[in-house]
Amino acid sequence: MPYPDVAALIEDAEARDRQSARDSENLAMLVDRTDFEVNFEYVSGVTDPEDPEVARERALRKRHGIKAPPMPIYAPVAQRAPEITAELIERYRAAQQPYQIPEEKAKSKLAQLNMSRREAGR
Repeated sequence: MPYPDVAALIEDAEARDRQSARDSENLAMLVDRTDFEVNFEYVSGVTDPEDPEVARERALRKRHGIKAPPMPIYAPVAQRAPEITAELIERYRAAQQPYQIPEEKAKSKLAQLNMSRREAGR
């Protein structure tokens, strides 16, 4: 291979690496979206809207004023570099946080005692 051709390949290597990284991330984003779509279709197909557990969760969301996000939030499921994956997981969890049902507060000892007395019929 002549010298100018080798020099051109070396100079172009960085640009090809950047392009490869962009292509890799674009493919990973497609995998994330495809996974979301497949899971959404599956859950939509097997979830019974009349199920009491589904109705309870829907009522909890309504009581807490939680609505669906305006845009889908995609979980990072594709294989990426570990540092990129960690950052994307952190962003995903932060984006999910406003749409989570808050955990119920722990009941006081007195409330637990009164509840156990009611259950015992006292």
